[in-house]
Amino acid sequence: MGFLGVMLLAACQASPPANPSFNDAIQFAFREFETEDPRLLAFALRQLERELYLAVDVTASGNLDRSLIPAALTDEDIVGLEHPDRDLSLALPIALTSLSEFVVDQHRQLPLLPDQRDIEPGSPNFYERAFLEGSELCWQDRNCDFLRTLNDLTKENALLTLSYTLPKVYRWVDLALPDPAAELDPDAAPEEPRWSYVARSWSTERATNEDDDRSIEQSYSFEIWFPRDGRGLLRDGSEQNADGGTWTSDSSGGGTLRMMALWAESDVGAELSDELVAYATRGGIDDIFAAQESWLSDNAR
Repeated sequence: MGFLGVMLLAACQASPPANPSFNDAIQFAFREFETEDPRLLAFALRQLERELYLAVDVTASGNLDRSLIPAALTDEDIVGLEHPDRDLSLALPIALTSLSEFVVDQHRQLPLLPDQRDIEPGSPNFYERAFLEGSELCWQDRNCDFLRTLNDLTKENALLTLSYTLPKVYRWVDLALPDPAAELDPDAAPEEPRWSYVARSWSTERATNEDDDRSIEQSYSFEIWFPRDGRGLLRDGSEQNADGGTWTSDSSGGGTLRMMALWAESDVGAELSDELVAYATRGGIDDIFAAQESWLSDNAR
């Protein structure tokens, strides 16, 4: 079998569907991204962290084995966001994980790059970031919860080349916050913070190329940087992986667990199967993870 045959065979293998607990948690986290009660977001993220370790082999070399298909977003999930007037069920979903040897406090440099080209291989020639709220020192020192950005970029790949503007917001979340419904002991010392950060982006309008024959109709993303500090899921032998999987990874091991979920609808001028689109999207996200790792290898402090 030639290379093309192998590629097509791989493309025909669909990512497994996420379970209901994962779907509930990621939809809630996307919807409540701006919540004034960070305990709500921390609760959902802890559920997502556990589900990821049990659902996929985060150590796998192939991105298919590190991927899931989340449920579609709903109209309720995007209330308050300026967005194209499109049926959300048309946005194909994919979520991908990856391990990084670098800790969250090193990854926090990435959102602060005004020129994102080094860590966005899908935009090799133009990706400029403006900062609307938050500053380098504020974000680095966690003196502000949010870093709000506006991004002008040109996406380039074998299927389309087009330019558009994309809002993207980052938020620090302390995963050690108590559950929202927990009864607190007023005399107990607060738990040491366990910092993670998340990001949410969305397209505000339809984007097209110069000939108006290729487009991104709608796009939403949600990203998480989880610390692998042994304070999340730790296996004791009672856990059950999805589909009888035998992997043993958990929140120990050091570094960071990355996840990016994307819901996107594009018109590339050809009829492509959902499996082929997912195959290409997984590869694109994995390229981002690899570019981030390369940048941190050269610049992390």
